[in-house]
Amino acid sequence: MADSEQVDLSNMVTSVDTAQSYWQMGIVWTPLVSTEQTKGRYSLMEQLMPKSAGPPPHLHDHGDELFYLLDGEMEFQFGEQTITVTKGQLVRLPTGVPHGFVVKSETARVLNFYVPAGLDLQVSMLGTPATGPTLPPEGAERPPSEKQKRAFPNRLHELATQRMAPVPDLLAELRDTHGEDHMP
Repeated sequence: MADSEQVDLSNMVTSVDTAQSYWQMGIVWTPLVSTEQTKGRYSLMEQLMPKSAGPPPHLHDHGDELFYLLDGEMEFQFGEQTITVTKGQLVRLPTGVPHGFVVKSETARVLNFYVPAGLDLQVSMLGTPATGPTLPPEGAERPPSEKQKRAFPNRLHELATQRMAPVPDLLAELRDTHGEDHMP
């Protein structure tokens, strides 16, 4: 970058208090660095999740996912094994590893990093815009519209970021699906 060029600072600093949050699967998701901002190279979200929240086993064919637990306790499934993870621990999920998780504490707050980017698009395209970075009040989430449902698979196919894993869901009895399945 030449000395005379100016950096656009408008999206260089953000926080959960200033970024748009979304409610999906009973979770509040706050994209802090989006797919669009990095041209798909990576994305970073903060998630606040209630007890029993989490997806069934799935895998990412074309990228890695990392979770850094800021607060709480979670049970992760890796293939056909499980492990408990607590505040201050980092979980690395390499490409192709079947995984799922369930929140064991009353809430869990994590930083969720994707390389390449993509999951933030699922959240922003199918989730309900939140009124703030708080868990959704009862009845606040709305299901995706038909238009959203049609647009998302096309975008996901373009990114090819994840698919459901062919392993048993060892954490299913712990997971609260909130009556909806938003996983592709």
